[in-house]
Amino acid sequence: PFNQPSVFENLDAHSISWKIYVAQPQFGSYAGLFFKYVHDRAATHVFPIAQYFTDLANNQLPAVTYIDPTQFDVPHHTENDEHPPADVQVGQKFSSDIINGLMSSPEWTTSALFFTYDEHGSYYDHVTPPAAPIPDNIAPVIGPGDYQAAFDQYGVRVPVAVVSPYAKSHFVSHVVHDHTSILRFIEDRFGLPTLTNRDAQADPMLEMFDFSNPPFMTPPTLPTATVDQAKLAACP
Repeated sequence: PFNQPSVFENLDAHSISWKIYVAQPQFGSYAGLFFKYVHDRAATHVFPIAQYFTDLANNQLPAVTYIDPTQFDVPHHTENDEHPPADVQVGQKFSSDIINGLMSSPEWTTSALFFTYDEHGSYYDHVTPPAAPIPDNIAPVIGPGDYQAAFDQYGVRVPVAVVSPYAKSHFVSHVVHDHTSILRFIEDRFGLPTLTNRDAQADPMLEMFDFSNPPFMTPPTLPTATVDQAKLAACP
């Protein structure tokens, strides 16, 4: 596991509660284990996804919550992270359950959920990726025959949606964000120090919220996410 500092150290240093809820059946396999700090504290901070719904019902979510889908080493008809060749129906049902669970819980009125992906869905994007702030003075590991580059450019875009009673209605942002914008939001919300120049320069996505007149204090009703079992069974 990586020894680099993460947001989890900063949360603990400022007495901000946090948990990671894991859908992965092999409980020892989830993204948070990439960090040694999380690995060493898994017993008190990492829980099966069922605990998420229990904590929702009991109004006991921590201040900061990460939700990790089932990612690998399972049959693709049960994998719910939407990586090929997994069936996207299963992933969409998982997302629907997570979001609807939040909206129907007593936690809803004080929550903001950032729904996003770690990777893009194809090799096409009609928008050229813009320049990115270099995070630190650590250079990428590049071999003599590799393309010579720095950590100075964004990649292909991925979607993000903000799910919250304070999320603006019918709003599409035209500001450049990256994954560290979520970190920056957490850092701004709880007064945490930034980790690198990348998240220090990131936009915290506050423009996506209306804290004066929250549009969705009464949550919307979403279409039911269904899984066509016949199509699922037909998948190789």
